[in-house]
Amino acid sequence: MTIHRVTFFNIPRPEDIDVLLAEYRRLAEEAKRNSEPYILSVQAGRTLPDARTKGYTLAVKTTFRNLDDMNFYDHECEAHKRLKSVAAPRREGDVFTAYFEDELGNAA
Repeated sequence: MTIHRVTFFNIPRPEDIDVLLAEYRRLAEEAKRNSEPYILSVQAGRTLPDARTKGYTLAVKTTFRNLDDMNFYDHECEAHKRLKSVAAPRREGDVFTAYFEDELGNAA
């Protein structure tokens, strides 16, 4: 059951978005579980100007093999803990996170 997790941040200062993008690159390289990489992919970027973004300026999609790996990410992953400590003073408001299992497969 592959899990796709989408997270949105409101990071007001563009230079702080650069900091978080660097942290996500680091996370993608360093996040380990039992000494092995466990995150299938990390994609992140600035949101494009549109009223539908509701003020969120950074979007991140993280993909996990299963829900257990995502829960490890949330509660035990040292790389994720570091990322959260870097993000906290740079963000405004709440972080929005949703996750899902792809029910379409490789549909076009």
